[in-house]
This record gives sequence, structure tokens and C-alpha cells, in this order.
Amino acid sequence: MMKSLAHRTLGITAAITIALSATTAVSAYAANDDMDAVSLAKKMVGIDYSKSNEKPSAGFDSSGLIYYVYQTLNYSVPRALNEQFTMNKTTISSLAKAEPGDVLFFGSGNKPTYAGIYVGAGKMVMASQSKDEVVTRNVNDYKSSFISGKSILSAKDRLKAELILTAQKYLGTPYVFGAKYGQTKTMDCSSFTKTVFAEYGITLPRVSRDQAKEGTYVSKSNLQVGDLVFFTTIDSGKNIGHVGIYVGDGNMIHTYGEGGVKFTSINKEWWADHYVTARRVLK
Repeated sequence: MMKSLAHRTLGITAAITIALSATTAVSAYAANDDMDAVSLAKKMVGIDYSKSNEKPSAGFDSSGLIYYVYQTLNYSVPRALNEQFTMNKTTISSLAKAEPGDVLFFGSGNKPTYAGIYVGAGKMVMASQSKDEVVTRNVNDYKSSFISGKSILSAKDRLKAELILTAQKYLGTPYVFGAKYGQTKTMDCSSFTKTVFAEYGITLPRVSRDQAKEGTYVSKSNLQVGDLVFFTTIDSGKNIGHVGIYVGDGNMIHTYGEGGVKFTSINKEWWADHYVTARRVLK
């Protein structure tokens, strides 16, 4: 009796452990709906290839990855590759016309065999059966097999993706307080944000406390990609002294101290305790 009870207890414990593990795997991606399509696609790199699956916890096949990324961002996308290929979206006729967030199809004639999500800089993210995982590839390596593409993102969502890609160009740029705006060899937090948004025709004031008066207020629970997030610093006391650009999944891209421009969580360490507000300047 005692042995049987012990076995039952161990079995129940194991089942609970497995269930909790599955829940953790799913919850790890719960915040993905506040990311942009390009960043979300890149986040899936390294996840296993798995035929007929479309979830991070189970893996992806080619069309499953596309289905997951765009469904997560509230776009209606078919599950099957052939239906994705013929969906009623703007057609991309050549790789040269692809923009970040577009879906690219490869195959022969009107029969796609696999697809990828264009992430800019001549690269795409795809679920590769031969590599058995989600990978990043140069689109030109597949140029001879390209048959068509589809533009799925709205103009605003495409802008978000492009804005974050632009911000990433400056990763590692050294931080210098008071860095002169107009040059990009060094930056401080507000010259960085001002530089990035200026590339999209959005003029921000030079300093963070003034940038915090732009656009419209947004709560921390409703942050979207491209929102400006503001903090106090050691030197600013109770006043705003720092700004970053929200990139989704609880992270921002900003510049401060050693390492210069970098990604940092807004929910950990100093930044979690010194968060002040956020403003939405993208229209």
C-alpha cells in the first residue's frame, strides 16, 4: 500500500512538473504581442523546426512561423503555406522591393515550398527543415527560387519595425553626456532618441525632460513599440533625466554609461525603480 501510494505521489508530482514547465514555456512568450514583426521574428531564431506546429513551445514549420508572428500581432493570416501565398495582400514582385515585415515565398512557378519574413539588411528569418530550427538567412542566397512576396503590415506597424531597425544601427555607439546633436560618433540618451525619430520626420526637443512633454501619455501597461519611456537618474533627483525607446517584451533601446547604445529591461534593477512615464509620438 505504501509503495503504491509513493508511486502515485511521484506520478502526480511529475505530471505537475511537466504541466508547470509547459506553462512556463508558453508564458515566456506571453508579452510578444507588444513587439514589432521583425523583432518578434528574430526572437524565434533557434527554436526547433517542427512539422505542422506553430507555437514557440512546440516549434514551427515554414508557414507555422509566419502564422504565429502575424496572428500574435493581430493580423488575420491563413495557416497553410499555399493559402498564405494567395492571400489578399499587396504582392511583392521582386526581392529588391521587399521591406521589413514582408513575407517572401520560394519555390517554383505558383507552388511555394517554403517562406521567410524579411527583417531588413538583405536578411530573412525562416523555419528551416534542413537546419531543423528557425534561422536567419541572406535572401540573395535564395534569389533563384523567389516566386513572390506579400506585404502584410499596416503603415504604422511597418514604421515601428523600421524605427527599431534604425535604432539598432547605433548599438555600441559610445555614451557621452551632452554629446552634440547632428553627429553620431557619440550620443547621450536624448540625442539618440532625437536622431532616430528625425529619420522619420519627427522632431523631438533636445533634452529628455522636454521630450517627456511631446505626444500623448501612455500607461506602462499599454506600452507599444516606439513609445518613449522616461526615468529619473542619480543626477536628476526627482526630475526626468533619461529617455529610451520601447522595443517590446519589457525592453528598451537607449544609451547610458558603459557600452553606449544597448538593450535593457525597463523592469529590472535601477530602471524598474526609477521609471516615471511614457509618451507616444508615433502617429
